[in-house]
Amino acid sequence: MPRTLIACGANLGDRKQTLTRAIELLAADPSIGALASSGFHETAPVGGPSDQPAFLNAAVRFDTTLSPQQLLELLLRVESDLGRQRAERWGPRAIDLDVLLYDEQVLHTPGLEIPHPRMTFRRFVLEPAAQIAADWVHPLTRWTIGRLLAHLQTAANYVALLGPPAAGKTELARAAAAAVGGNYVPDPIEASRTGADPSGHELQRQIQFLDRAPTLAAAGLEAGRGRVAISDFFFDQCLAYARVALEEADYRRFHRTWAQAREAVVQPKLLVVLDDWQAMPTASAPGDWQRTDENILRRELLRQAVDKGPVLFAGREKTPERLEELTAAIAAMQ
Repeated sequence: MPRTLIACGANLGDRKQTLTRAIELLAADPSIGALASSGFHETAPVGGPSDQPAFLNAAVRFDTTLSPQQLLELLLRVESDLGRQRAERWGPRAIDLDVLLYDEQVLHTPGLEIPHPRMTFRRFVLEPAAQIAADWVHPLTRWTIGRLLAHLQTAANYVALLGPPAAGKTELARAAAAAVGGNYVPDPIEASRTGADPSGHELQRQIQFLDRAPTLAAAGLEAGRGRVAISDFFFDQCLAYARVALEEADYRRFHRTWAQAREAVVQPKLLVVLDDWQAMPTASAPGDWQRTDENILRRELLRQAVDKGPVLFAGREKTPERLEELTAAIAAMQ
């Protein structure tokens, strides 16, 4: 049978009693077997109204004969039975049940995304999940839950943005740094970056990036004195630009230089991708995918997000929700 991992949370009423009852209702369902649950973890609310009560969180794993959609319907019934009312995004709730993982399936429907799109950077999700499923693999990042949690606990307080030209990286990084009291770190050569360079100087330009970028994040962290550093670039993005713009011999030269420089680079606690996860190389290409220069660069950039740890896919559209998502993600990592 497929195995699944569920996040549970509550911050209204008798939270422990409600979570315990939710787990009992799931365990009693004939479609569920081999259930195990974590302990309870109390955490501050992330996003939504600032004056709402603290949450009690847990995780549950089990085998099931249900399809992902059927499982979602079961969780919604349990929520309804326990008094869940949906009034405000990220608002207080009597009970919240979310599908985190379903085997290693990747699924996107209007009502259900698997894996859960915010699970990799939410400490309040990963801490209970790691108690019962530390070795389960997140299918997009290819990291285990235990590794994701350890990364949040030990990585530098640094957030990097990744996306194609004109994606809004600088605007978002500046706004997020201002919103959370962080330190903005600019891309050293973004002003001249467009993809392929018709002048033939792309190799020199990318090496210039390698010379400047490695120290910027570290300097941003030091200047921030404990505040989160937020850069509008990700060091590994230069591989995507180089792959698209350089001939093979030049790319091999560049890659050797990149590998040496990367050893000294501060790696982000969170990578923010200004694109949709459905375009990831580990997922199926969208139905409307066309092999244009823009899409080739886009896929190469997305390739750099694979196996890099916690990631927030903020979408391609420049919407106000982007900033809300990013500031909530930064809070959830702490």
